[in-house]
Amino acid sequence: MRMKRYEVAAMNDAMAKIKTDLGPEAIILSARKIRSGKNEVFEVVAARDDDFGLDRPPVKEDRPSFSAATDEPLAAIRKEIGHVRQAVEEIRTSGRLADELAEMKETLNAFFDVLGMRQGRAPQDLNARIYRRLLQSGFSRAGACRIVEAIGRGDRTSGPVSEADALALAGKHIALSLPSARKNTTGKRIRMLIGPTGVGKTTTLAKLAARQALVEKRKVGLISTDNVRVAAGEQLGAYARIMGLPMECASTPEAFEKAIRRFADRDVVLVDTPGRARPDDAYLLRMAQALPDETVETNLLMNATGSGDYLERLVTDYGRLRVDQLIITKIDESRRFGSLYDVIVRAARPVAYLTGGQNVPQDIEEASPLRMAKLMLSGAANS
Repeated sequence: MRMKRYEVAAMNDAMAKIKTDLGPEAIILSARKIRSGKNEVFEVVAARDDDFGLDRPPVKEDRPSFSAATDEPLAAIRKEIGHVRQAVEEIRTSGRLADELAEMKETLNAFFDVLGMRQGRAPQDLNARIYRRLLQSGFSRAGACRIVEAIGRGDRTSGPVSEADALALAGKHIALSLPSARKNTTGKRIRMLIGPTGVGKTTTLAKLAARQALVEKRKVGLISTDNVRVAAGEQLGAYARIMGLPMECASTPEAFEKAIRRFADRDVVLVDTPGRARPDDAYLLRMAQALPDETVETNLLMNATGSGDYLERLVTDYGRLRVDQLIITKIDESRRFGSLYDVIVRAARPVAYLTGGQNVPQDIEEASPLRMAKLMLSGAANS
């Protein structure tokens, strides 16, 4: 019997060499994958019986046929190829998905740009100016398109003839799109302020307290549940002493309930809470446990300088606390208020107050849809 060993890159190469060297009667004894240097190759051992074909009774042997001998390595090859294809496809898919998302975003942006300039009955150059004006004010492309479309529907007879007319129609549409704040007529005497760290909850609470006590002549009580920020209670306590208002610090649900009972005779109880960028479930649970059985008005504070994406995420995260109203803070630090438009519309919650500056109680005002529309279009807090 003649035997020969081969190292080949592919099984087809082995078959060709075996046929040439040993003839068609040769058989494969073994085949396996091995490493040769840095590469993986197939080691194939083949043999040919030199007495094959002589007058000798054939001996039945359980010798592996070619297909049987190669089934195992071929299966391994197919498996390896499958893994490689899967890995390559995952890489291609992830890269392609990112590219496709980026391309889709650019396409949508271009679409909104074109749509915003073509919508409505106004001349295209006027639509383009209004559309660009809205983008410069911080409105999203989709929001700007809706507003430009509404301008075209505003006057079906002649359409807006000037930029001032178009902006006036835009302001009306924005005001009608925003939820209206409702006066506190449901007996919610406990008013809680929630929001992320640094949004200005304590200062805003002091402004509201001064407004209620000094202007509206109501009996006000203050509660601080903020045991996270250093000197938070001291800051609110200083405001309370200046205004002559009672204040309680309550860092536990039991202390909070006790403070609420103490303020049973108060017309309004304002509650300051610790800030969280993104409140976790444990924080939300502690907040819920601290609430009494009586109804509470929950006000979510949002910084006017935040991006649209950040503010929308904030509304979503704090939405589990059943937000009743929004308070927009630090309007004196921003000049682009259009990003608030989509946030307020999607939140479906009215803006109750606008605040800016540190003066108590001057730097706070009641908000309205018309005031918000003017603020968004003008880009100036004192307009």
